[in-house]
Amino acid sequence: MSSLFLWEIGTPVVYVMWIIVFAAQILISEINRRWTWTIFALWTIGGIALMPYAAIHGTPMVGWFPFGKYVIMVATATMTGFLLWYGTKNPAKARRYAIWFGVALWIGLAVNIMEANIRDITIFFENDTYLACAADPSCLKAINESHVGIDMINGLPESRGISEPVGSDAWYAAVAANFAANGVGIDPATGFRTIGGYWNIITAIAGVLNIITITGLGKIYVTSNKNQKVKGLIWADMVWPWVIAYDLWNHAFLYNALSDYTWYCTLALLLAATIPAFTWAKGQWIWFRCFTLMFWIAMNNLLPQLLVPPSSIQNFSTMDPTANKVCAWAAFISNVALFVYWLYKIRTTGRNPLRDPLYAEMKEFRTIMNEHADNKDKWWMTDMIKPTPVELGFAPDTDTPPDDGWVGWMPWWKKDNRYHKPRTPLSSDAVLMAKNIAPTGSEAAATSDRGVSH
Repeated sequence: MSSLFLWEIGTPVVYVMWIIVFAAQILISEINRRWTWTIFALWTIGGIALMPYAAIHGTPMVGWFPFGKYVIMVATATMTGFLLWYGTKNPAKARRYAIWFGVALWIGLAVNIMEANIRDITIFFENDTYLACAADPSCLKAINESHVGIDMINGLPESRGISEPVGSDAWYAAVAANFAANGVGIDPATGFRTIGGYWNIITAIAGVLNIITITGLGKIYVTSNKNQKVKGLIWADMVWPWVIAYDLWNHAFLYNALSDYTWYCTLALLLAATIPAFTWAKGQWIWFRCFTLMFWIAMNNLLPQLLVPPSSIQNFSTMDPTANKVCAWAAFISNVALFVYWLYKIRTTGRNPLRDPLYAEMKEFRTIMNEHADNKDKWWMTDMIKPTPVELGFAPDTDTPPDDGWVGWMPWWKKDNRYHKPRTPLSSDAVLMAKNIAPTGSEAAATSDRGVSH
């Protein structure tokens, strides 16, 4: 066996580095989760302070696009940290206007996915250009000249075994001949090897489906269970079907666009978010995804000479179109299956997939609620859907909703549109009462005859 199918078999250094990168990403995300102030110290203040250095030092090497991602991620990390802090300090407002938490996180996530989809489609249409550049010695030389201070060509698999002096015209000609023989292209703007094909299109379709199936925006909250020492930003509806479909899509996209970097930026980066979300930090995938990505993008902008050019710490991709196809089809099939399940749940429950928790019946959802929600939040989570927390197995303290709990709300509602069943009375929220929100049914019945659905 000469390869790992997706990647070459690397040296021991490659595997040690993978463990270091994987552990570092989890560690920084855990630090940020446990001590929220570190977010603002590291990524807000530190991130902004280092922007001039990243712009001056990094952009001549790797261009302005990575710097743009760095700026966006500093803003995203700051926003995510703010939501956790705000939700902890202002629990009533955080529940009353939870939909805006979801909208903010959805925008960051959806824009990131859509940018990747556009990149995939671009690769498909530019494939001939990339192949032509890779087979042209002058184009390869121009790539190196545009990346000041780093060599993007020497060290690639296509540069192996060439006896001509590195950087000479004969050397560039030999590298170009190897690219042409292997059928591999290179992006003249980035210097990244790539091969385009129909797999780019089906990966982009998978990405669009992944955006469509983001659910439960109106029910994001901060850990309220007093038994949990560490508070988290809990997106309970982000359960394993969506996370796995996202991971397969993101891996396929990056294997199409940044194949030589996927050993770290997908295998390590995605697992560093998924493993915590499925074990000790259930319901918090969005948190780990945000801060692992923040860490990785920051390092690439601040240490481009170490992480960007071909080197001994990279595990190069095999550039086998079969690998691209397998990754793309896995992404496509998983996201189609997720989309079908999403439609099934909407049809059978009648829930609004953006506002309501769509997957409340799942075992993982129940575990998240039992681990991170107190009695108030268990009734709040279910006040817009038919089942009660008792029926869903959330084990609330009482079988009646608390009079001093939270009221699920949409800012554009003119009346109480929660599901007609026992629920925390509208009168428990003084702000909503001051707005003269019209209750549905009898408010008296909701407070005095709590066991009767109305």
